[in-house]
Amino acid sequence: MNLRDVGTMLEQLRAGRVVVCDGAMGTMLHAAGVSLDHSLPELNVSRPSLVRDLHAAYISAGARILQTNTFGANRLRLAGSGLENNVSEINIAGARLAHEAVQRAGHPVLVAGSVGPAVSAPAVRRVPASTRADSLREQITALCDWVDLLILETFGDLESLVQAVEAAKSESDLPVVAQLTFGDDGRTLRGEDPAEAAGVLSHLPVVALGANCTVGPAVLVGVVAELARYTHLPVAVQPNAGVPQRLRGKMRYARNAAYFAEAAHQFVTAGATLLGGCCGTTPAHVRAISETLPTLPPVQRSRTAPAATQPASVAATRKIPSAPAWPWEDELVVAVGLQAPNGPQVPEFLKQATALRAAGAKVLAITDPTPPAARISPVGAAVVVRERVGSEVLLPVEAADRNLAALQADLLGAHALGLRIVVCRTGSPRVAGDYPIAPGGTPWDVDSVGLIAMLSALNEGIDWRGVATAEHTRFLIGAGLHTAAADLIHELDRAETKIRAGAHFLVTNVIYDVEKAAQALGATRARGVTLPVLATLAPFADIRTLQQQSYEVPEGSIPLSALATVRRHLDNPQQTVEFAVSTAEKLRHLISGVVVHVPAGVNEQAGQLVSALARLRAS
Repeated sequence: MNLRDVGTMLEQLRAGRVVVCDGAMGTMLHAAGVSLDHSLPELNVSRPSLVRDLHAAYISAGARILQTNTFGANRLRLAGSGLENNVSEINIAGARLAHEAVQRAGHPVLVAGSVGPAVSAPAVRRVPASTRADSLREQITALCDWVDLLILETFGDLESLVQAVEAAKSESDLPVVAQLTFGDDGRTLRGEDPAEAAGVLSHLPVVALGANCTVGPAVLVGVVAELARYTHLPVAVQPNAGVPQRLRGKMRYARNAAYFAEAAHQFVTAGATLLGGCCGTTPAHVRAISETLPTLPPVQRSRTAPAATQPASVAATRKIPSAPAWPWEDELVVAVGLQAPNGPQVPEFLKQATALRAAGAKVLAITDPTPPAARISPVGAAVVVRERVGSEVLLPVEAADRNLAALQADLLGAHALGLRIVVCRTGSPRVAGDYPIAPGGTPWDVDSVGLIAMLSALNEGIDWRGVATAEHTRFLIGAGLHTAAADLIHELDRAETKIRAGAHFLVTNVIYDVEKAAQALGATRARGVTLPVLATLAPFADIRTLQQQSYEVPEGSIPLSALATVRRHLDNPQQTVEFAVSTAEKLRHLISGVVVHVPAGVNEQAGQLVSALARLRAS
């Protein structure tokens, strides 16, 4: 490390003289043909000349600080590519490549170790803080003997950035630049504004603070002005080139280097002294900034005293709402599951729902048709039932064939329309032709666990990207439990994973084998799981459905003995009701309610069963 050059750079920043940083590394690597799914830090080892040449291009363009190709080069992120045991090798190689480019420059250029968040924003809630901190410390330890300073960049919330600064200072005495990422609204992903950010970061042992990534100059000019107003520290800014467009497997950005030269004037006027670029920027952008330096006005700072916000208060001031409570404590809730109708069936559907509600159903559940047909969506059917019948509605949501953005939009719409009880399922591939595959070959974004985690985050005011939302939802989140699973241990492990993700209650598969269901539910209790459980019954199923469940479902099947018992009751309405009630009675000490699937048109028997179950509830 060149202490004299580092000291000179710090003096320049404090004196208001502009220092130019480099631009995007990932954008340039992708443009060179590296696929979007390749680990970019790994290229430090496999394609060193490519990385070194890009550093040299930025030096030639006028950069006086190079950032190593190590963003995301920590154990947690590298694990996605099977490289979790190569943290030191990849980080040291990245630092050495930058130094090799600097040695050819012929003038002072500093090497900054690039350190990003330990995990992506959506994963912050799911990874313990101590695990994230350990991952950052390991990376910083690998870098600190090979770089001149550290740049902590693209952090989406103050809590994570404070943690990173603490990790950096615990492992080295290097100067630290701390940068948050801000959205179009001028706030961090967690909703903190620049004044709050400056108030916290100004109390940390950092040499500069700033903003990078996510948005372009238009938004960040205002953010920089606010940061500069509320801190005595130098302010850094590294905006994106703009909004990316995916085209033939590559990310395209606007070619706007001249625009960056104009933006440099605005940033300096706003109070920035460290200028560079992030995603989408190239050596052309850095050259445009560098060439405009002689025309830049002196940095003028109009400061307001930093808010007296201490780092320790960041986590403490976050409001975590209490979890929604199970509304039917100490009673056996009876829910009736009705298949979503098509348009002409709506009047009969509502008539049936009203009758079953009058018979004693506390909740009405919507079931999705299998295979999918041209019917009203479950959300639409649930809203109609809630408004016309006046009942609480249990809404099933499947992740199959959907991406997180679309699922979130639907669920926020459902919440705005008053729906609160949701059961999350992974679902099955839709078969429409020769092979089961998502439309267009698009892979699934998420399974039931990810869907549960997304809803739990929305309850805390955080969306699927990790961005703060305007309000906290109040979803009561259900998860599936397959009591007839062939591998019960795996199923119970999976159920515990769902609970850790945020599930509030469990809903079983359709139960035909009462003894096996009791065994599975007892094993769940033995693991310390005390969540309410709803047992699903389908006493009115036809022979074809029973055959499918017995012989065609891979996860588990109905034993022949249980199948024979169920078949005996199908032709006798009274025995069908008695058999279902008997099943509920046998499981009552293990369950908090039942969900009875009722086909369209089955009214009298269904009403008798619901009434009988309601009496069981009251007894």
